[in-house]
This record gives sequence, structure tokens and C-alpha cells, in this order.
Amino acid sequence: MNIYAAAHIVHLYCALIFVGGVFFEALVLSALHGRRVSREARREAHGAVSHRAVRVMPWAVAALFVSGGVMVWERYLPLLQQPFASSFGGLLALKIVLAFSVLAHFLTAVAKMVRHTMTAAWSKYIHAAVLVHMLLIVFLAKAMFYS
Repeated sequence: MNIYAAAHIVHLYCALIFVGGVFFEALVLSALHGRRVSREARREAHGAVSHRAVRVMPWAVAALFVSGGVMVWERYLPLLQQPFASSFGGLLALKIVLAFSVLAHFLTAVAKMVRHTMTAAWSKYIHAAVLVHMLLIVFLAKAMFYS
């Protein structure tokens, strides 16, 4: 197996972990904020999920970006030198811009958690923004190969 193929597989698995985690937190875990679940149960569930996410997500995000960088270096760097010369290159460039926006949101969330300034409103915004970004990135990842 060559380095591109290995990076591609790592990239796919890390994307599954990250997108799945964001999807779960944004759409499933948010249901706990309804009237059917007590405040104590919400805190306990959120604490358990957050504890695991804080341990897993930084590694998944790091591996996602490193594997993406390897893929670009090994195969797509020439396309990115003139990204709008082809639709594939343009979609790839847009995908990379969105990925760095996700990274900025992720780092903002981490910084706010470390500083204990993460509010419910910020958490809701970051999860929603990252979810939309991730849905667009997955769409672009598939659309690139149909362009």
C-alpha cells in the first residue's frame, strides 16, 4: 500500500469519527435539553460525553488534517497551484477552506472550554456551524469526483 492510500484510509476513518461526533452532539445530544430530561440527568450525560469527546476529538482532528495534508502533498499539490483551472481543483480548494474554518471553530471551542467561557449559546452556534461545514465538506468530497 502506498502512502497516499494509507493517508486516504486514515482520512476517511477520522472524518467518520469527527463528523459522527459532531452529528451526535448537534442533533442527538441536543435533544436532552427538552423538558423530558431533568437538569441533573442532562449534566451527567453531557459531562460523560464531553469527557470522552475531549480525549478523542483532538487526536481525530489532528490525524484528519495530517492525512489530508499528506494526500494534498502526494497527489493534489499541482492542482492547488491553479485551483480554478479545473472544477476538481476549485472544489478541492473550497473543501480545504471549509476544513480550516472547521479547525478555527474547533480551536475556538477548545479555548473556550479551557478558559471556562463556553456558554450554551456559543456551544450551540459552534456545533451548528461545524455541522453545516461538515455536511458541505462531505458533499464537496463526493462532488469532486463527478466534476
